[in-house]
Order: sequence, then C-alpha cells, then structure tokens
Amino acid sequence: MDKHTSKCPDYVEYSKHPHPPYSSPEYQYPYMRPAPKCRTFVSSAVEKLVQDLVSKVKNPDLARLIENCLPNTLDTTILWHAEVEDHRPQTFVVTGDIHAEWLRDAARQLSVYQPLIKHDEKLQTLILGAINTQAYYVNNSPYCNAFHPPPHSGVKKGSTAMDDVHPRPDWKQVFECKYEIDSLASFLTLSNEYFEHADTKVKPAFITPEWLRALEKLLIVLRREAQPSFDEDTGQALPYYYSFQRHTNIGSETLALGGVGNPVNFGTGLIRSAFRPSDDATVLQFFIPGNAHMVTELIRARKMYLNADMIDGIQGLTSAVDEFIAKIGKGIQEHGIVQHPKYGKVYAYEVDGYGGSLFMDDANIPSLLALPDMGFTSVDDPVYQNTRKMILAKEGNPYYLKGAFFEGIGGPHVGIRSAWPMSLLVRMRTTDDDEEILRSLKLVMETTAGLGLMHETVDVNSRGGHQYSRSWFAWCNSEFGKTILHLAKHKPHLIFKDEFSQSYDIDKVLS
Repeated sequence: MDKHTSKCPDYVEYSKHPHPPYSSPEYQYPYMRPAPKCRTFVSSAVEKLVQDLVSKVKNPDLARLIENCLPNTLDTTILWHAEVEDHRPQTFVVTGDIHAEWLRDAARQLSVYQPLIKHDEKLQTLILGAINTQAYYVNNSPYCNAFHPPPHSGVKKGSTAMDDVHPRPDWKQVFECKYEIDSLASFLTLSNEYFEHADTKVKPAFITPEWLRALEKLLIVLRREAQPSFDEDTGQALPYYYSFQRHTNIGSETLALGGVGNPVNFGTGLIRSAFRPSDDATVLQFFIPGNAHMVTELIRARKMYLNADMIDGIQGLTSAVDEFIAKIGKGIQEHGIVQHPKYGKVYAYEVDGYGGSLFMDDANIPSLLALPDMGFTSVDDPVYQNTRKMILAKEGNPYYLKGAFFEGIGGPHVGIRSAWPMSLLVRMRTTDDDEEILRSLKLVMETTAGLGLMHETVDVNSRGGHQYSRSWFAWCNSEFGKTILHLAKHKPHLIFKDEFSQSYDIDKVLS
C-alpha cells in the first residue's frame, strides 16, 4: 500500500467533484477514475474489457459511465491483498466510503469480475483471497455482517458500532454485528461464482479446512435460526440464540422485544433474519428474498462441488445442506407465496408463519425484484410477474417512490423521498421489454449529479440527482457494470453501434 501516499487524494472527497476530461454531447460526465498510480488493484482483463465496451457503445456518455463505474471496485476498494504465512491469498474489500467490509457488498462488488477470472490469473487470485478472508470472518463471528481489516493486514481500522449483541462478537474484528441471512448466503455466492468461472474444475482452491469450518458455522446458524419462538407442545417461549439492541431513536436500527425481534411460528422450514440487506431490522423475521438467496446458493454449491467426488468426508455436511434445501424451498412455496387482494399470488417480502405477511420490496439485493437475477426463479414465473407488477407500482409497494425527476424502489434506510439507482439496474436485468430498459437507463443517466458515478440513493424530486447519498458507493457501480454486461449479451442493439449488434461474448473478447 506504499503507493497510497499523500499524493493520492482521498476518494471520498475525489468522488464528490467532477474531473476532466468530460464526455459529450448531452451529459458531459467527468472522468472519475483515480490516476493509475492511485488505483488499488489493476486487472489486465478488466482494462481490456472496458476498452472494448467503450469502443462499441454508441452513446459516448454511456461509454464514460462504463469507464467510471465498471472498474470502480478494483480502482478504489481493494485496501489489502497479500499472501499470508501459509501462502494463501487474502483480500480486504471496503464498500466505499465506509471503512469496513460487508460480506454481502464485497461479494456483489466482485461479482461483475467473476466471468473474467479465467483470463487473468492475478484477478482470480484476488477473488480467491476475498473468499479466504470471508471464511476467516464467518469463522470469527458468523452472526455479523461487517468487519474490520484483518489484524495482520496492517490496514488501519475504522470505528466500531458497538451494540448490545448476543452472542458477543470480537469487537476488535467486527465493525457491526447485525445478523442477516443474506450475508452468509453472499459468502456462498462469492465461492460459487468463483468455482463457476475459474479455469479449473478440480477441487476448488478455496476449499480449505478454514472454508469448511465456515460452512459448518453457517449451517449451525441456519439450524439455530430455524427454531420458532415458542415450543410446539408446551407453548413456552424457547431460548433465543441471537439478540441485538442499539441505543437509538430510529426504530429500524434495533430489534423489538428486548432485541430478539417479533415472534415466528413453528413448522415453516424458513430461516429467521434479524436484519435486511439494507441493514434495517426486519418486521417479520422470515425474510423471503434472503431465504430465496440462501436456498439458491446451497443448491448451486451442492450441484457444483459439495459432494464426495470433490471433498473427502463431506457427507455429514451435505446431508445438512440437503435438509435445508428441502425445508427452505418448501417453506417459501407454502408460506412465502401469499394471496394479494389486487395482484393475486405474489411473493411476500416477509412473513411470520402465523399468517402475517408484508407486501413491499426494498432496493437492496437480495430483493423480490431480483429473484430471477439471483437464479431463484425465472422471469416468466407467473408468481414473480404478479410480484413484479406489485412492487413496481406505488399502490402495491409503499417504497416505490416517484417524483418529478426520478423514480424507483427505495426503503426505510434513507427515507421516503429517495429511491435507489440499484433498483433500476435490477429492473433492467429482469425484463425483456426494450422500452422499459431504455427508460430505466435514461433515468439512471439523468441523475448522477453530473459526477458520472452511481450513488446509493437519489431524491426523486432533485433535478439531475444533485440531492443524493454516498458519492462513493462501489456496490452500485459494480451493479451498473453488471447491467451493461447483461445488456451487451442479451440486448446489444440497445447500447452498441449497429456493426456490433450481435450478442457480446466476454470469452471471445478476452481470448
């Protein structure tokens, strides 16, 4: 990290101000990549991909957004990457302007690069290091969502959000300890995508004793959080395994009932989640997108490498995985699909097993909107289509926010005046409608506050998106890159010059 000297600006401040040269003609986006000497990681494959995309995109403003956003995670957030004493790589990835690694954010930030790793050994090693570091985090504190840099990294840590949490985490390692089922599922997402795209299908390099212990810890948490609030026979309250209380006057930042959360019923097969991927508290603790995320990743891992051919002595773990796959899948079908008075059968956002259900969606992934994008179901699933109509309508989703200049799904995390560009990116990846895609893309392009980067949220009544949160939000920049690659493959005529209108093949570009 010696290259990050006083000559390299703080990207938190750098991302708030435009820098030349500017694109043309309409939006005049600035060039927001840090100078090459200040970039935290350089991938030859990513550089080649960006250059190729820019040469083929017909809109020069869109080309500049690709330049700024697609490499942003590598440019700015890889604060540590090295081999440790046992010669295994480790990688610490911050979410952007907050000096900590979220398991979910990091997995999503790196996801856009996973299809490239077979063409870039250094990039493949970087992501392998990220898996190793996340395994370390899960082993250390499996209930927690965000972490400080590993102590042996030498990277200065930020402030800890020390809350009243049971089981008490190691606050020297943990930045925040909100239990979110999708954080654990994201550890599997990172591993699964690596296995899918790496240049070898022999025993994956990430399957170490530490990784297997992390998987075991994950399954222990699932077993505990599948427990109902009350004993089925006696009706007595059962002991809880996790509780969280924050000294705050913001209701979504802490849990009800002394930190345990609202009750859930027995016999559902679903897994509790105390918090959502927005880091807001759940209202009903059976969070359906999180359960869908978990079961999808368990299925992928089981099919690809969680078997005796790949790993010796794995039978005990695979039987537990199979059990959760069956129970969670059945639980979603029986309890997660509910009858809406206007939209028919839909996926609920949260349920409690008592018949209670929450009709809404939040922009953060996993979400109901993202279910096909995550691989849980297909876009043409009738229940998903009903759900999509519900959550993309103000009368169906209280957090579908629409104003004079912007619209999209928001959530309680920032408030009811700001929508997340991330929701529009997911919207583009879950439709075949060209008009819907182009309209969503236009909304995103119109509201970068003239900075040419994706922001966390945008005030829906802010012309140009000048009222926004988080100038440096690497997760959304990666989601933009992922959306461009999706359109390049499935809808090339919408973004490419006429001579490049065939489906985009990353492997051909990089071979």
